[in-house]
Amino acid sequence: MSRWNQSIWHDVRWDHPAAAEAAAALRRTADEIDRSLAEAGQARHEASSDWRGVYREFFDVWRTRLHAELNELAAACRRAAQAVDQASARAREEQARRVREREEHERREREERARRARESREQRRI
Repeated sequence: MSRWNQSIWHDVRWDHPAAAEAAAALRRTADEIDRSLAEAGQARHEASSDWRGVYREFFDVWRTRLHAELNELAAACRRAAQAVDQASARAREEQARRVREREEHERREREERARRARESREQRRI
């Protein structure tokens, strides 16, 4: 959204707690995938010591492909969590910018009212 449409008078609409929970859930998912892959690797190692033949070879190819896909899924979860964190940071920064601009606008308005009041007093003295 362009800054032209972002009124300083409206707060940024972003659910920080929900975003934090989503990022945490994505990280937990990635960690669980990592744990599952480690456990499956250990189980495969134990079970495959006596397994020979063409089906073992098919299984190894399938498992290698699945392992790569799951590693990519875990990485994608972590990237998504990082993107959510970055969006939250941008929302905080934008809200802070709007608050600063509101305060600056209000300061200018007070100064303008004070200037007009001084001018009015000076006009009455004349």
